[in-house]
Amino acid sequence: MSAERMFQSVPSDPDPWMSSDTPEEVRQFAIESLRWQAQEIIDELLGGQDPSEELVRARLRRCVARNPGRPERALLEQLMINRDHSGL
Repeated sequence: MSAERMFQSVPSDPDPWMSSDTPEEVRQFAIESLRWQAQEIIDELLGGQDPSEELVRARLRRCVARNPGRPERALLEQLMINRDHSGL
């Protein structure tokens, strides 16, 4: 299965990992925290200097461009693409 098809199967609910009865302020804090952490990971990866990882950084930049304001989605997409390319 391609990474693109797998990514499309991710639930459209923006917060499928949280219960629907979670208070709004808790949901908002969790989403912002997740996004901050994902952005930190992305920044670290894109800041790498190893020439052998340039293809991975280019893929990640494309994922970020396809998911503006949603670094958690960009990172998920990147991880799924990497898994697809590594043959796992």
